[in-house]
Amino acid sequence: MGRNNTIRTIIFDLDDTLIKTSKIYNQARHEFARVMFRLGFPREEVLEKLDEIDIRHIQEQGFAKERYPLSLIKTYHYYCECSGKKIDTQTEKEIAAIGWKVFQQIPEQVEGADLVLNNLKGRYFLILATLGDPEIQHQKITHSGLKPYFSAIYVLNYKNTEEYLQIIKQHNLQKEKTWIIGNSIRSDLNPGLELGLNCILIPANTWKFEEEKPISNHYLQLKSLIEVLNYL
Repeated sequence: MGRNNTIRTIIFDLDDTLIKTSKIYNQARHEFARVMFRLGFPREEVLEKLDEIDIRHIQEQGFAKERYPLSLIKTYHYYCECSGKKIDTQTEKEIAAIGWKVFQQIPEQVEGADLVLNNLKGRYFLILATLGDPEIQHQKITHSGLKPYFSAIYVLNYKNTEEYLQIIKQHNLQKEKTWIIGNSIRSDLNPGLELGLNCILIPANTWKFEEEKPISNHYLQLKSLIEVLNYL
């Protein structure tokens, strides 16, 4: 889709940039850790193993919604096998329910999301690019109330240079007039820097899968979303 390339563009991330997704996952993690502690397994070690198993499942399966409950169950199985404990069907169901519950909750907006997007909408072409299971992501976008602000929405299997380049080509964007705003170095900042886009990083609640070092220091780092209006 071609467009007037004199208009400036912002590509926004969704999770933990505009809505508080990690808060819900952290609640599930703590609930899972409590169950495992009740069974005699150390909380911190359990959560480290969960991250290891979950990252492996992402690499194998992508961000399908079944992945997270499965990662919790597989972590439980791992500790049962290591300790010689018998796998309990009721405990399995309890753990699976913890995993599925994250998709039944509606994330809160990040403070200032409506204000920022409403201010920018008239001055920028706004694109939303999010990573995850399409059904879950579209559900979050709809329930967040933020959908009307965006002229284009993408739910991606990966957020890398190839995916961002496709968006740039599809909308005939000029790189020097295009911004990426997100909380992840791996999924937002580094692909943007590699493509020569303007980048704003707003660090928030990243987990081990997203840990990476910036490939350059040519970006703006802010403490909160609302600060974006001081620069754009």
